[in-house]
Amino acid sequence: MTDDESTPLRDGLERVGRFSAENRRTVFSVVAVLVVVSLAIAGASVQMSLGMELYIDDDSQTNQNWQEVKADDTFDLGNNVFVMVETDHLYEPETIRTIDRLDRRYAASGEFSSVTSLADVVRRGNGGEIPDTEREVRASIARVESTDSSAAALVSNVNPDRETALIVATYGEVDVPPSDAQYFGFLPGTAAGYLTDEVADATDHVHVPPHVDVTVTGAPVFENAAFGLMLPEMIQLFAVAFAIIFSVVFLVMRGRLYRTWKVFLPVGTALVALVYMLGMMGVVGFNFNAIMLGVLPIALGLGIDFSLQLHTRYIEEREKGYEPVDAAGAAARTTGNTLLLAMATTSIGLGALLVSAVPPTRQLGATAAFGVIAATALSLTLLVALLVELDGDEYETVDAPSDGDAAAADGGNPPSPDADQPAPEPSADDGVLGDDEPAFERFIGSLSGGIAAAPLLVVVLMLAAIGGGAAVYHDVETTQEMLDYWPDIEQRDDLAELEDTAQSPNVIYLVVEGKDAYSPTTFRRASAFETAIEDHDDVNAAMSPVTAVEIANDGEIPESRTRLVETVDRQAASELMPIGDRADTPDRFVIQLFVADIGGQEVRHLIDDTEAVADKHLATERTAVTGKPVVNRNVIENVTSGRDPMTVLSFGMATAFLALALRSLRESVLLVVSVAISAVMLISMAMYALGIPWNPLTVATGSIALGAGITYGIHVHERFKEELYVNNAAPAAAMREAMVRKSRPVIGSGATTLFGFGALGISDFPVLANFGIAVALAMTFALVTAFVFLPAAALLLARWTATYDAA
Repeated sequence: MTDDESTPLRDGLERVGRFSAENRRTVFSVVAVLVVVSLAIAGASVQMSLGMELYIDDDSQTNQNWQEVKADDTFDLGNNVFVMVETDHLYEPETIRTIDRLDRRYAASGEFSSVTSLADVVRRGNGGEIPDTEREVRASIARVESTDSSAAALVSNVNPDRETALIVATYGEVDVPPSDAQYFGFLPGTAAGYLTDEVADATDHVHVPPHVDVTVTGAPVFENAAFGLMLPEMIQLFAVAFAIIFSVVFLVMRGRLYRTWKVFLPVGTALVALVYMLGMMGVVGFNFNAIMLGVLPIALGLGIDFSLQLHTRYIEEREKGYEPVDAAGAAARTTGNTLLLAMATTSIGLGALLVSAVPPTRQLGATAAFGVIAATALSLTLLVALLVELDGDEYETVDAPSDGDAAAADGGNPPSPDADQPAPEPSADDGVLGDDEPAFERFIGSLSGGIAAAPLLVVVLMLAAIGGGAAVYHDVETTQEMLDYWPDIEQRDDLAELEDTAQSPNVIYLVVEGKDAYSPTTFRRASAFETAIEDHDDVNAAMSPVTAVEIANDGEIPESRTRLVETVDRQAASELMPIGDRADTPDRFVIQLFVADIGGQEVRHLIDDTEAVADKHLATERTAVTGKPVVNRNVIENVTSGRDPMTVLSFGMATAFLALALRSLRESVLLVVSVAISAVMLISMAMYALGIPWNPLTVATGSIALGAGITYGIHVHERFKEELYVNNAAPAAAMREAMVRKSRPVIGSGATTLFGFGALGISDFPVLANFGIAVALAMTFALVTAFVFLPAAALLLARWTATYDAA
């Protein structure tokens, strides 16, 4: 099929272009109404969501186990705020009374399910009172420690050394007041933020002696501080990114536009597509988060790309002498066809993110794909209407249409350039661009000539570089610690100090459920589990109703159910052993495992070991391992588990679609291999060399490279075919014309995305900075492959095969 063949699709696109050009007020009115509706929906429903739970599926077993532990009608556990009390006079009664006042103040807030401190230990060892001398304080602590090993471990949790005491405030679900929302409700309050403020406020209302230092810390405190910095930073970065994007579009396109202010048209059209995308997010219930913020520069960059393609083609048609409406129809017919092909392929590439195990990554793919579809529709309607409406007849005719097309378009009088007009642009057969051409076009023309002179050498060199990327693809590291996602701030230093000081800064929970959970038999099996798991190098102590019963009964489990239940209920009132109310969970209880400061694969090993020990000793009960370390580990593992399937699926689907759309498997493979796969392999090599790891954001780079990179390749390749089939140009001349004609819009749009994402590279958040750098690399390599590897490979196909023989 030749490129100028009449088809229902091309004819329909031309009708759309003509309709938009002739019915501009209708187009403007419809677009305006949809903008207002989209803004209203987005403003009412789209928010910024924070927290690590966003990155696991709501219906996953991991999340269900985690929510079970956190629920206020079950265990109300899961999160711990630590208050570090540091002093050289820790065991003086005045210091213990200060800790006691802090403890009671936190408990009085009613937001914590339990508050445990060294003051509770001292009271437990001294009949409920705080002694009057340091010697008696030490003796009280020693009496509790001597009860058994579990009690000794619990004491160590709140008194890790002679100068430090820890107050541990535990909470699960929290009702956050609406007044905690910021930015007019866009950033809702979080439990971590609300309780951090509550603890800080309570601390300020307690008199603390001058020799005592108090620090509020813990994972919730750090995450609240980090998340609180994210949105303001993102607003600043996107402001910088948009300024860069607009500047790049202006600089690249000013040599092609007759009136430079018209650079606002493609940028404005892309911004309208972003508004529609926000409306779509509101309709389907998507919110912004650390990953979803990346959709803005993706959609904006691709939207500008599509708009620039149609804008530059409209200029070409006007320069041929077509009247505005006819030029609009011709641009929609030719470039519109390419845009639809690019839109579909890009949507497939981004749609492959739907197989990710990380929910925000799936949302990113769906939202970005919708943004591309909206940008395509607006380019063929709104942009066309704007171009015709604002057409000031400023275009110089440089090449009259052939076969009387211009005559038909202009009532039978073909336009002809007068003597004062500049010389026409060289045709595809001219060989060299004239000296009056802009330097940018001359450079691209020279690049094309170099590629045409030695296409095989170019292909060999590119394959060597791609092979290097393939060799290190699986050697790119994955971020193993959630802490490495966040910036270096004061709260991070406090958390690091806590992890260095506390023997058990982390807690893992084992839920035990059975028909007869509170029976001597079940408790004995649970006791055997606790004994076995405490032998693990990373577990310092276990605490549960079982432990509480053993402490109260000289290490034994009562033979009688009645006595056991009475003991559990009595111990539940103890401030030192916060084991919860049996009435809330009559068929289950939770074993808390106090864990050392471990990370990475050590967490996975501990999870697996805990499950194995539970299966051995609690085979007849349902058991589930959960906790924040478990949730964080699942997020990290989901990153790598979905990377390869997403990449393979996107490449496979794109290849199949292009083969059907182009009716050529060779062309399909050419585009996917020479642009998308090549870019991904080059990206992996750069990430390996620069030490950029895989994380929940960078794993999407492959699909983004396919989505954006294949678009660039399609623009160049389709124009190459047009020059071959319509203008009967030789392959080398056709490729030169395609590269020159597409250089400004393609490189301009690629540069917008490149620099737009590049702005993220200066972020204080490593997860965002790495994402920005990775996508900037992706855009760079996509442009390189589209303007170097693809042309060389296409020229070799034209030379050695019949791929481009016109049907």
